[in-house]
Amino acid sequence: MVKLAHVLIIAVAVVLVIVLQLSPFQSESEQYARDIVKQCAPEKDHAACYEQEVPRFLSTLPLESVFDVVRSVRRLDPSYQFCHVLGHKLGEAVVAEDPSRWFEILSRNPPDNLCSSGFLHGVAVARFRAEVLDDEGLEKLISARACESRNSPAGEWNPTPFEQATCYHGLGHLLFFVTDADIPKALSSCEKAVESSDFRRLCREGVFMTMYQPLEPDDFLMIERMPMKPGTTTVRYYCAQFARDENEGACLRESWPYSRAEIMSGKGIGKFCSGQPNTTEEHRCYESAFSIVGRLSLGSREKALEACGNAPEEWREACYGRVALAVIEEDALSGRAAVSMCKSTPEEYRMGCMEFIARRADFVFGDRAGRAQFCAALSTEFSALCYPVGDVN
Repeated sequence: MVKLAHVLIIAVAVVLVIVLQLSPFQSESEQYARDIVKQCAPEKDHAACYEQEVPRFLSTLPLESVFDVVRSVRRLDPSYQFCHVLGHKLGEAVVAEDPSRWFEILSRNPPDNLCSSGFLHGVAVARFRAEVLDDEGLEKLISARACESRNSPAGEWNPTPFEQATCYHGLGHLLFFVTDADIPKALSSCEKAVESSDFRRLCREGVFMTMYQPLEPDDFLMIERMPMKPGTTTVRYYCAQFARDENEGACLRESWPYSRAEIMSGKGIGKFCSGQPNTTEEHRCYESAFSIVGRLSLGSREKALEACGNAPEEWREACYGRVALAVIEEDALSGRAAVSMCKSTPEEYRMGCMEFIARRADFVFGDRAGRAQFCAALSTEFSALCYPVGDVN
């Protein structure tokens, strides 16, 4: 038996050596990640440190290997799970090498939606951040249909519904810049550019998000030049200027940074979502607030569960579902973690949470990796909901 054990150990070692030899960048990416986590450990803001340091690897590693570095950093530093801004930075850095290829670069978004596909946002925004388009240029941009499936000289791209949603949200960011922060014009362009009403909503939110969450010095300067802009005490007055309910609603819910603490605790979500122009916009506000709780609590399941427990009672089941969904939207390979989140909710909400994320599988995964693993992690009564009728699992 001892001899057999030795043989097995040697066999395993040989296999590991072969795997490492066949995957040189994977092991190198892991080492880079360890170095970065160690370097950023003394910093108060780990996220800001990673956002500054990780893009430097693009000069020595292929983009796909840099994505591996990000995955390893998230695994090594459990407190760092929301990496959307880092995704932005990587997209911006890659497109800066050749802005004319931005359309093609969109297709290099990681297939597991890493960092909520922040890479897509970065590509689109970096291409047009410093450029204001005239009406003719704006029409050309709209007619490009950058977020639709394509197989053309510009590159093949077959996005999942989630990738499309992320892309259209990024289009909203882009329209803010190319219209020189002309909010009404940007919103009107969303209507022209996006056929689906759900995706139009995401485009509108992208327009307003750029105003409420500027990232770069140029963003702040552009906002400073706006003739009218909201503040913490004037946001409702500012948003009321938009005649269409869907625009006012998007304006209000994207103002969440003004109420961040109250939303993250769950105790202020009801107040934040009060005063919406109609019940549809109220519903969207709660969905948005719960998604924010989920994304910003990815490193702490307890915080997310506590916030949902503090939300208005009639909305708690929706909250638990949304925070679980945020797990796989950030990383499609974290299906088991999303299911585990649902299983950690109070018993009366558990089944509703599981059903919600199961029904969103097609939206998140399409036919990508991670779907089978996610569906298998669900209990039998929900796993069938993971696949469209007639699909074979």
